[in-house]
Amino acid sequence: MALVSHLFFQNNPQYMFDKQNKIIIVDNVASQLELLGKSFLKTGLGCRTFEYSLEYEEPLKRVRIAFFDINLTEKSVDVTSDSLEQILQRNTTIFNDLGNAINQYIAKDNGPYILIFWTANTKVIDAFKLYMQNPDRGFADTASPLLITCIDKHEFQGEAESELPNKILELLNSDVRIKFLFDFEENAKNAGEKTLNRLYDILPKDEKWGDSTKLFENLDKILSKIASSTLGFSHAKRNPEKAVYEGLLPIVNYEFLRSTNQIDWDNITKQLVTAAKSSDLQSPDNNIQYKVNTLYHIEEDANPEKYKRGCVIEIDKTNQDTLRSLNINNFDIWFNGLIPIDDKTIKRAVRDNCQLIAIEFSSACDYSNDKARIHKYVLGVLIPDLDITQINKQRKPESSHHLGGCYFHLRDVNFTIWLNLNYVIGTTSEDARFGTSLFTLKKEIMDMLGNRYANHVSRIGITSF
Repeated sequence: MALVSHLFFQNNPQYMFDKQNKIIIVDNVASQLELLGKSFLKTGLGCRTFEYSLEYEEPLKRVRIAFFDINLTEKSVDVTSDSLEQILQRNTTIFNDLGNAINQYIAKDNGPYILIFWTANTKVIDAFKLYMQNPDRGFADTASPLLITCIDKHEFQGEAESELPNKILELLNSDVRIKFLFDFEENAKNAGEKTLNRLYDILPKDEKWGDSTKLFENLDKILSKIASSTLGFSHAKRNPEKAVYEGLLPIVNYEFLRSTNQIDWDNITKQLVTAAKSSDLQSPDNNIQYKVNTLYHIEEDANPEKYKRGCVIEIDKTNQDTLRSLNINNFDIWFNGLIPIDDKTIKRAVRDNCQLIAIEFSSACDYSNDKARIHKYVLGVLIPDLDITQINKQRKPESSHHLGGCYFHLRDVNFTIWLNLNYVIGTTSEDARFGTSLFTLKKEIMDMLGNRYANHVSRIGITSF
């Protein structure tokens, strides 16, 4: 099953202070690079300038604003026609060079950015869009800009050159939706800076100006205490970075929520403002909603430790000895009782395609304090592409729990998780019956599961005569 395949990460050492790629300028004329670069400096915005080269081979990430000259080679754009199709046909070679240049300097997984061209003719931009939108040309996976606009370089020559900084700022603030995306990123960065300042302000400093020995000793003590209190002593020692960051999240969150901006939120959230009730709010499509569910509730770590709270582990449903040891004498009957589907053909297909799993769901306190214990695992199934309307809800037992009541999307698979709350085992993470660990469920959904299980085991029975 595609979901079982693991992700491998290549760790490349990086310097703490990387080159900033937020604003880049690509031009084949050094004087034009200098003009635009100085204009950005005058606005207080830093940028990187690149004199265009066919040999450049390091596409940049985290680019947010990219200036490109239309003419990056000796060829000049032909704009003698008013027809977009004719402009496209006459400039195919130039557009191909420009598309390749964008791929050279901007990584395909760059993220949102604005593309600005040095040109006075907006029809050239429209023709270039048409060129790039044709999948046969090979640019389908090129990083797609949120906005494509232009500046006429000829308007800012000589004495008018001093007006270019104001034109740049006007351009960057022209669309409130674009402004929101960059404002969000800036506020997140500012929240981190303010959190650091808050820590710095409360720490006792060295008495001598310029000394920082005492400061860093106190920082060590505070961060160590935060880490241990947040993730638990043993877990914090194994992963101090995660423990510190999780511990600082409430402060970062507080600062982020206090951020101020000039965004028109009624414009950004039109659907929310106009909705009469919650059910009026719709995701763009189901796959996107499933990905949002995953973003909130699943840690996409490869090979997570099986002792981790929320770890989802495969179990071989074809191994009869394993099934019998779990008190599952017949997997088909066990599955049919967990998820009642009336149509026999659909039921068989869903059952054959599902994966038997176990989820570690020890209490958060026991996990954080790394207490010696027999781990608690609940059994269930992971089912790709299940149509929930096929389930007979009237026959669904109380012990059958649809985790989160939602779908997830991970590694190109849509799936749901169904748990049998009557099948909880106590064992260790080294249990030989366990197969591959798939991913880890996050704290919120695990707390929800713990609450649901507590209600299940504490329900009151009725004796009748």
